[in-house]
Amino acid sequence: MKCITSPALDDIEIATYVDGEADEAVIAHIRQCPFCSEKARQWTLLQSSLRKQSYRIDCPTPMELGDYHLGYLPDPQELVIARHLRECVLCSREVAILENFLSNLAPGTGLLGAAKVFIARLVGAGTENSPAPALRGEAKGPLTFEANGIVILLDIQPTHEGQTSILGQVAADDQDQWTDAMVELRQANQSQFFTTVDDLGAFRFEGIGTGEQELRIITKDSSRVVISDFTIVI
Repeated sequence: MKCITSPALDDIEIATYVDGEADEAVIAHIRQCPFCSEKARQWTLLQSSLRKQSYRIDCPTPMELGDYHLGYLPDPQELVIARHLRECVLCSREVAILENFLSNLAPGTGLLGAAKVFIARLVGAGTENSPAPALRGEAKGPLTFEANGIVILLDIQPTHEGQTSILGQVAADDQDQWTDAMVELRQANQSQFFTTVDDLGAFRFEGIGTGEQELRIITKDSSRVVISDFTIVI
């Protein structure tokens, strides 16, 4: 696979796109060129890996929080996480999201049973005072979320009349598991849009309004990744 133009974008231009600082020409090119789009995706995954080493380093993993909520942890570890939850707004919010999400599943379905539920975290951003990300409909590059080794990129762009489009990308070690996964976009606790992940890990929504959203990606074996309570603004 080669770039659609010659010369191809250089590493500096790719880096500005990943950092959300690229100009309109670079952004337009990456959206049209599979070669440069893949290169940007690889850069984003590398950057995300580096950020993960320091971001929320003291927080329990989403799986540990799930085990805590279900009472599966030994007493010493449960005590440590309980103490952490009293101090960390982000982790407290994730436990609340899990509780709400699991309460809406079919009876008998648990986090470690038929459905594994992972709450995606915004990588390298967010603070305890502003745990819910606001995704702006302007050309600033994608935001990166991570859940149990699964990386999700969301690129929000304005379209017309106060609406936006969402271009998403899923990257995981077991990529085939996520091919044809259902992607559900919810607002006010109601399903609004559905689509599926294609064989390249991409998905797209059009005609999305502003406001608080929840995105769920559900595989054929009912594993679920949730990006909850994010807000789209223009």
